[in-house]
Amino acid sequence: MLPQLRQWGVSPSLALAATEKEGLMEKEAKKKKKEGFKSISMMERFNCRVRDLYEILLDENRWKGFTQSNAKISKEVGGEFSIFNGSITGTNVELKEAKLIVQKWRFGSWSNGVHSLVKLVLEEPEPGVTVVKLTHNDVPKDDRYGNATVVDNTERG
Repeated sequence: MLPQLRQWGVSPSLALAATEKEGLMEKEAKKKKKEGFKSISMMERFNCRVRDLYEILLDENRWKGFTQSNAKISKEVGGEFSIFNGSITGTNVELKEAKLIVQKWRFGSWSNGVHSLVKLVLEEPEPGVTVVKLTHNDVPKDDRYGNATVVDNTERG
């Protein structure tokens, strides 16, 4: 863009200032877009092997057994999932066996087009003990019905 502006007689310093202003405007727009959203972070310990927990989270039959709810879960990056009888749907973004699960989530009660990003980091600091560090970004504060309990409900599970 700078060479084009020079061609039109605009000084490099003025062009650079305009470019910087555009960048700041984009950042402000993103910030405003994220207003009304929150991030959740938590850590939990489980008395099981990390490999077993990873498998439970990505195996629809095990998921069904543990939650007593219907599930359809892909084990592939880009694959889709539907859990808790379809109340949560999404896509696998990144998977590292027994280490990391990153998924794009959508709750059925959220406004159309709203998705969040869930990241589960799994570690086994000692045999038989798994620590899960969860970050859930872009959780809307309100659902499609105007209920402002989305974040609290999501944190409680």
